[in-house]
Amino acid sequence: MPDLSIPYSTIFILCISLLMSLIVSLINSRFTPKEQRERLAALRRDIAELTKKKNENMKKAKSTGDKKLLKTAQRQEKQLLQLQSQMASLSLRQMRVFPITFIIFLLVWLFLTGRLLYWKLFESSFAGGPVAYLPWISGEIPLDLFWWYLLCSLLFGIFFSRFFGLTGATE
Repeated sequence: MPDLSIPYSTIFILCISLLMSLIVSLINSRFTPKEQRERLAALRRDIAELTKKKNENMKKAKSTGDKKLLKTAQRQEKQLLQLQSQMASLSLRQMRVFPITFIIFLLVWLFLTGRLLYWKLFESSFAGGPVAYLPWISGEIPLDLFWWYLLCSLLFGIFFSRFFGLTGATE
């Protein structure tokens, strides 16, 4: 009979990744002005709208052979490139907080693994075998620290980014 108790390491890593995602999202929301986040959201909406119109015009122009509509679609393609360039520029501004969050991540990773990059500094109970098991069709999938932390961080990162309005989910 399988052991149905949840390992403490699974919950602990889950809580650490939740806390890290929250901290990173708070830092990003604190250092990214609201106007910039709103401008990014508006650009995402404009890009989605223009892409839809351009695709419709391109499809219709190809099926009917309408050269005027094809030129319109080509102009829309140029507008799209300009909007995407503006969005990339604004997105790069958010990268200024990356060094802060990377240092925090390295400290947490050191605590969890006992390693800092390639140097082993101390023994950690999390660095050994699996820390979590995911149910699957043919049994369980064991996850080591890296994969479990990555999975939890991605999920919590998406949640907190949307919660703090850091992504396009606010539209």
